[in-house]
Amino acid sequence: MIKFIIPILLIIAPIVSVVAWNIVPWIIFDVVLVALSFRIVRPNTVKTVEFLGKFNRILRSGFNFIIPVLETTRSQELYRKNFSVEVEWVTSDNVTAYIWLNVIYYVHDDMDNTPEGPIYKSIYSIDDPRTMMKSTIDEQLRWMVVTFSHKEIFGKREEIGQVIEERLRAKLWQFGYKIDSIQVRDVNLEGSVMTSMNRVIESEKLKEAAYNEAEAEKIMEVKKAEAEKESKILLWEGMAGQRMKIAEGFKESVELIRAADSELTWDKVLKFLLDSSRIETLWSIGAKDNSKLIYLNENLEWNTEKLLADNPKW
Repeated sequence: MIKFIIPILLIIAPIVSVVAWNIVPWIIFDVVLVALSFRIVRPNTVKTVEFLGKFNRILRSGFNFIIPVLETTRSQELYRKNFSVEVEWVTSDNVTAYIWLNVIYYVHDDMDNTPEGPIYKSIYSIDDPRTMMKSTIDEQLRWMVVTFSHKEIFGKREEIGQVIEERLRAKLWQFGYKIDSIQVRDVNLEGSVMTSMNRVIESEKLKEAAYNEAEAEKIMEVKKAEAEKESKILLWEGMAGQRMKIAEGFKESVELIRAADSELTWDKVLKFLLDSSRIETLWSIGAKDNSKLIYLNENLEWNTEKLLADNPKW
């Protein structure tokens, strides 16, 4: 009914002005009336209309009419808003903690235009939702922080966010608002405590680094010792094998010489082989420039006698 009043007045006023032979005042009246009756509602915004101070209806986005003077409007935004909150309180071990939260909230529009709907509640049930949210968060956070030690509080970010969101969601719903999300942006302690904690962490990291470095050096030393051990084992095995081959070759040489001349005695054969070895050694030394030879013992008979004594089968 109300939305038809303005168009009717706009039609009747010019007719009356023509009958009264004074059209100018009525044209001015029409222009002012039209200007006062227009209400353009933007997207993500609604307006409530009050007729003589009493809630009447809700205007949604688009072009709308109201009755000038008799009706007034109030606006409510529906898009999501950010609200930052900082809470300062002491932990269970008397350390001051600082917690920063970010609340994303909005008016829930379920298209209910009655006084029971969320739009009506958000305008007429609460004056400042941010003050209410801050007091609720302060109360809940202070109750939680006092149960944590200053070391525990850094690991409670997710728990803090969940508890605050649950509590705040139930509270805001009474006033037509909904929570989109709550982020715990930062958790901090008073400066002296943070400095001490950083020093402790730094010393632990240095200790860990020193331990890892010592372990690395230990592993390197062990590996080095194992490698040296293995190389020595291989060296001695090679030398033993070499001696065995020399002995076998020496024995074969003696047997071949005696097979060629059975009258040769063992000591003559051994002396022949030793002389041959000495001549070969002298030849190899003389083949190099600037070589020098020093005789330590010209008499090899004692070596021959000892070798024959050690090998009676020869």
